[in-house]
Amino acid sequence: VALATDCSQVVKMVLEPEEWPTFESYLEDIMLLKRSFTNSSIVHVPKTENTKANRLARSARIQSSFVIHMDAELPSWFTKSI
Repeated sequence: VALATDCSQVVKMVLEPEEWPTFESYLEDIMLLKRSFTNSSIVHVPKTENTKANRLARSARIQSSFVIHMDAELPSWFTKSI
């Protein structure tokens, strides 16, 4: 399992947990999940290197409210963001 994030701080939190005592309870959950897989990694991917995900995240932020969509077809606002 590979987790990719555009937040370099998240990567540092997982790789250097002793430096982040404030987030200890979250890190415990992350480490528990990590042990559930035989091979796992977390990597930093800058927004500039993953434009599709960045566009999708940006379009989600501009939505006026939380949206849950369950249908066989994607809504038009989602297909326009891809």
